[in-house]
Amino acid sequence: MKSFYNRSLAAIALLTVVLAAGCTKVDDTLGSDLIPGGKDQLSIRIDTLGGREGERIRAFQTYTDSIGLRASTRHMRGAMNLNVGYIGSAEDDFFGRTTTASVISGLPAQPLTPNFFKNRKSSFDSVKLLVNMKYVCGDPSVRQTFNIYRLRDTLAYTTDTLYYQSFRYENHIESEPLFRFEYSGEPDRIEEIKLDILPQGRKMLDELAAADTTLFYSGKAYEFLRQFKGFVIAQAPGTPADAAIYANYLPNCNMNFYFQRDREQWEMDLDKDTKEPQKEVTAYMQWYFSDVDGLKTTSVASIRHDYAGTPLAGVKDGGMVEAPQTAYVQGLGGVATTLEFPAGFFDAMNALKPSADYAIYINQAHMFVWLGEQTVEAYDKAFQKLGSYVDYGPMTVIPDYYISDATSGSVTVPYDGMLNRNPDKGYYRMDITSFLQHALQNEGEKNRRLTLAPTYTPYEPFADHLSPLLAAESDRPVQVKITYTLIGPNGR
Repeated sequence: MKSFYNRSLAAIALLTVVLAAGCTKVDDTLGSDLIPGGKDQLSIRIDTLGGREGERIRAFQTYTDSIGLRASTRHMRGAMNLNVGYIGSAEDDFFGRTTTASVISGLPAQPLTPNFFKNRKSSFDSVKLLVNMKYVCGDPSVRQTFNIYRLRDTLAYTTDTLYYQSFRYENHIESEPLFRFEYSGEPDRIEEIKLDILPQGRKMLDELAAADTTLFYSGKAYEFLRQFKGFVIAQAPGTPADAAIYANYLPNCNMNFYFQRDREQWEMDLDKDTKEPQKEVTAYMQWYFSDVDGLKTTSVASIRHDYAGTPLAGVKDGGMVEAPQTAYVQGLGGVATTLEFPAGFFDAMNALKPSADYAIYINQAHMFVWLGEQTVEAYDKAFQKLGSYVDYGPMTVIPDYYISDATSGSVTVPYDGMLNRNPDKGYYRMDITSFLQHALQNEGEKNRRLTLAPTYTPYEPFADHLSPLLAAESDRPVQVKITYTLIGPNGR
C-alpha cells in the first residue's frame, strides 16, 4: 500500500514541476484531497487482534459426516469421484476407531479376446484383483480379511442424494459377498491378489459368461453399468478392528477375470521350462475402476469415525467440544477445528474508531494459526495447506483465501494457507478479509464461525496427516492482523 502512495505522490510532484515550468503561479492545493483523511495523514491503519483477554478466538472440535457435493442425476457422474479407495480400520486412544470401505463402479477396459466367444458356455474360473495401495495408518502386521460385495443399486440413482464420507453402502449391496481375500503388511508396489470365489461370485461369473458379448464394448457403457453396477470392498465381519488402513489408487486398480483350459500333453511336452501341469488362458477380461475411454466411473470413499470413549466423544452428530489449549485438524475426514470470533473481538475492532459515528472498512485481514510444535517432524506430519470454510459440509469456501492463493499471473502471496516451515515460524496464514467484514456487519454465531479442514477441494478430506493447532489459551493464540480504513461521518 505504501508503494501505491509513494508512486502517487511522485506523480503529483512531477506534475507540479511541469506546471512550475509553464506558469508564473503554482496551485499549491493540487492533490490535497487525493489521500483520504487529510493533507498529511493516511487513513489506512494496521492492528493485531485476538491476543488480549475478552477478544481471544475460541477453538472447538467439530465433526461433519456429510462432506461432499450433491450427486448428479446423470449416470456415472457421482459427486465424489475420488480416484482413491480406502479399505481397513484402525484405532487410536485419542481419535477412536476409523473404519473405511471402497465403493466403486467399473467398466471393461477392452472387448473380450476372440477365444472367449468359442467358449461362452464355460464360465470364468479365476479372478484376481490388481491393487496399487499405500499404507496410511494403524498396525499393518494385523492380517485382515476383506469381502467384495456386488452393488445392488447404481450409484447415481440411489436413494441418497448426497455422496458423503459416511456413505451407508450396506443399504445398496447384495447380502452375500462375491469374493474374499486376506491382506497385511506395508505395500511398496502394484500387487495382484487372487480372490477366493464364493457362491455368489460363481453366480456372477456365470452371468458374465451368458451375457450378450456386445455388452463389453465401450459404446455400451450405460447398458453394462445397468447390469453390473459395481462393487464394495469392505472388512469381513470378525476382522480385528485395530488393524491398518490402506489407500488404493483406482487408476491403477482393476479386476481380472480368466477362463483357463487344461493343456494337452503334447503341448506340455513342448514346454522346456517346466514339467508342472499348466493351463492356458483362453478368455481374459479387465474390469477397470477408473476412467475408461474418457468415461467417468464413480467411486465413493466410505469413511466412518467412532469417537466413543475418547476426549472427542461429544463431536458426533454435529456436536462441539471446546479446545482451550490445542485443537486438531484430523485426516481421513475426521475432526475439524471451528473457530468462533467472540463479541469481544468485534468490540475491540469497534474501539479502534475515534467515535461511534465512524465506520471501519477492512482492506485486508490475515489470520495466523500456529502449529503446536515447532520441529521438522511436526511440519512433515502436518497438512501442508489448510482449507477455510464458512460451511464445511457443502464446502463453502472463504473466497479471499483462494484468490490470494493464485500462483499464476501477477499475484504472488507467500504462505497464504500454506504451513510456514521456517524455524520458530510454524504457522498457517490465511486471508479472511471478506469473512471478517461480513461478520463485523452481521451478528450471530453462524456469521462469526469458520472451520479449518485439511483440504481445498471436495476430493481431499481423506489425507493421512494431522495438524495440532495452538488455541486461545495457549502462549500463541489465534490472531488476526487487520489493515483498515476509518471512514468518518462526512464519508472521508
